[in-house]
Amino acid sequence: MSMLEGFLYKPKESPLHKLDPRSKAVILVFYTVTSLIYLDPIVLVLLLLSVVLLSIVGKCVMEWSKSVKATLTFALVIFILNVLASPGLGYTYALAMSLRFLSLAAAFSLYFLTTPPEALALSLEAAGLPRDFTLMLTLSLRFVPTLARDLQIVTDAFRSRGLKLDSGNYVERLYNFAKLLTPLIVFEIRRSLMIAEALESRGFGGAVKPSLYKPPKMSLIDYMITAGGLVALGVIVCYHLGFPQ
Repeated sequence: MSMLEGFLYKPKESPLHKLDPRSKAVILVFYTVTSLIYLDPIVLVLLLLSVVLLSIVGKCVMEWSKSVKATLTFALVIFILNVLASPGLGYTYALAMSLRFLSLAAAFSLYFLTTPPEALALSLEAAGLPRDFTLMLTLSLRFVPTLARDLQIVTDAFRSRGLKLDSGNYVERLYNFAKLLTPLIVFEIRRSLMIAEALESRGFGGAVKPSLYKPPKMSLIDYMITAGGLVALGVIVCYHLGFPQ
């Protein structure tokens, strides 16, 4: 739950919230590419620390830290699996893989915490992407945390009726958790029908492309951040590939 809620938008008054989603997406691509092409733990730690500074600027340190704490277990599993599967590469490689996962999770969490799904969809649509794709992305971002909350509601309802989910061996726990699937699936089917009816009532998918009441516009700061992010990304990639020589 805490990990999924770390990817849910939190409205705040901060410089990071005021930026255009497209300029923040360039910075997110920079963090993603840098995390994937470098295996130096020092570089990955610096990336993680820079995300910490950005979370302070975005005034969402508490929400962001919850999602990062929830990913620590997965990072530990990645470390152990890499140590066992690749003993010849040493602990440094396993640590780098764990830090890579943490850096990616931290960067994506900060992006979604400071970017409303509606603004992201409008920006992508203004960039020329199809409305079907932007709708799919927006619904995915919005309803993954909603699905987690629905699961918590169903779990609490079953526990109030005497179902013990935390007792017994692993087979019994798995069997008890399987009982949650049927009401959860019914829950989400009803929600999807409501969404379909709402889209149909608003004429989604019509032949005429609707106009935007307030088209998204990038400010001078957004253009500067976008240009700086693209230049930094190009420098990082060229340096990694060995250009110029």
